[in-house]
Amino acid sequence: PALLRSIQKIWVDEIIDESRWKSYITSLNAEWNGFTIFSTVVLAVDISFLAVPGVQAASGDPQSAATISIYASVISSVCALITSVILAGQIRSHDMDSVGGGVYYMARMTRNAHGDEALAVMFSLPYSLLLWA
Repeated sequence: PALLRSIQKIWVDEIIDESRWKSYITSLNAEWNGFTIFSTVVLAVDISFLAVPGVQAASGDPQSAATISIYASVISSVCALITSVILAGQIRSHDMDSVGGGVYYMARMTRNAHGDEALAVMFSLPYSLLLWA
């Protein structure tokens, strides 16, 4: 809901307020860069846990719940890392620092049936996946 409200404050009647847009994109980019760092740390810790002798079951034995949880955390942290890098890359490649680039991007991304809601979900994916990791 918070991302959706902030998108709706910035993107009103397909018009963007320049000062709000620049601060919003800057904060989103900083947030995604932070998620990239956190995801990398969580991934390193998960792999370190898997390297501890005795954590993984011998071949043929069923895996413990802890091992399965670590694998799920690895998948979530890799997905958080990938989505945050892709979203940050979209900001750079679409020249979203400028208002014209932002209008083009927002118009293109909100034209589907769910519009702002789908964009808010997409923007929140790195955080959500990092929580699961």
